[in-house]
Amino acid sequence: MNPQRQNFSHLTISDSNIPTLRVLTFNRVKGFTLVELMISLVLGLLVSAAALQIFYTSSVNSRRQEASSQIQDNAIFGFSQVQRHLRRANYGAKSIGAYDEFFMNHLTPQGGVVLTAPSGTGTPVSWLQGNLSGLVLNGQAVSAALLSSNASGNSISNIDGITNSDQLTIQYRSDRTGTFDCEGTAIPEGFYVIERYFVRMDTTVTPNAPGLACASAIYDYDESVAGSPAGIDIKEYKVPAVPAVTTTTPVVAAIPASTKANNLAGTGTIIIPNVDYFRAKLGISSSRDFATDPQNLDIAYIPIPTTTNLTTALSARRIVSLQIGILARSDNPTATPQTNSELAFTVLDKSNVKLNSAAVNGPTYLRNVYEATVLLRNARGGL
Repeated sequence: MNPQRQNFSHLTISDSNIPTLRVLTFNRVKGFTLVELMISLVLGLLVSAAALQIFYTSSVNSRRQEASSQIQDNAIFGFSQVQRHLRRANYGAKSIGAYDEFFMNHLTPQGGVVLTAPSGTGTPVSWLQGNLSGLVLNGQAVSAALLSSNASGNSISNIDGITNSDQLTIQYRSDRTGTFDCEGTAIPEGFYVIERYFVRMDTTVTPNAPGLACASAIYDYDESVAGSPAGIDIKEYKVPAVPAVTTTTPVVAAIPASTKANNLAGTGTIIIPNVDYFRAKLGISSSRDFATDPQNLDIAYIPIPTTTNLTTALSARRIVSLQIGILARSDNPTATPQTNSELAFTVLDKSNVKLNSAAVNGPTYLRNVYEATVLLRNARGGL
């Protein structure tokens, strides 16, 4: 027997000596199949598309509401102010041999709608002619370009086929303190004011945009000066001195007289921004008993007559009212699929007019037409 060999037969193997064998059982990991992932992706895209559509619709509606608010803030407020000033027209008008002061037309001195001015011709020169009777500007006759005019060269337009908007010039007398002209200047009590409404480019905004502007001139009518060879020069006016008030506490100091320049022939002040077109018409009547026989009243609305047609249109008729209309737009563009070339508007007697090429090629704004008929104060009295 080999001494190196060992006999293990005598050994007893107990269970405690055998290592425990652990069998690992792997549970199946649950997840999404490719089909399930594709279905989830499609459903997610549908939900995202619906959310984006809701967001886009809300954005469009929000921008349209913002644009509508801009038009209301700009156009409606400014438009109502223009109407208030137009109602004052003819207050303080003077009579002539043929008609009393209530019969307002192109011959009425200091009349409401300014259609005529002294020509400055004759020897000696007589400035006592027309609506601006007795007035001169810078020592010269008032330019016809400053009078009311149909399609005035001073008034631009964004309408196709209509190169120019109208220009409406009115005048009236302030009957009390605390009144202001269209440019915001205080009018001394008893003074006259001339206001010229037209459309010009507003260079204070970027990009530049057309807006309804007003230029004005204030003057104190003195009949002796009006009939003099020099006339009343409306390039400037003298603001009366205000005496000190000593009956209140604290004491109000006196305000000395001063001279202020007028701006009738200037660029004026933008009173309604973003106006594409301005239209004005005269309401005329041949009724001589306008106030006492309204049943037989006959009113016709005509465009502002040209110089050569004034006598034919107004010699036997009075101006009793005005119609005005503007095409206004919003400050900011709107998100809308409609293009500018699809738009058409009706402004008073201008039916289905479209925007010109410059406006068509520009951004799409929200646009609206505003119209008003204004009965002129003091134009109905008299026979």
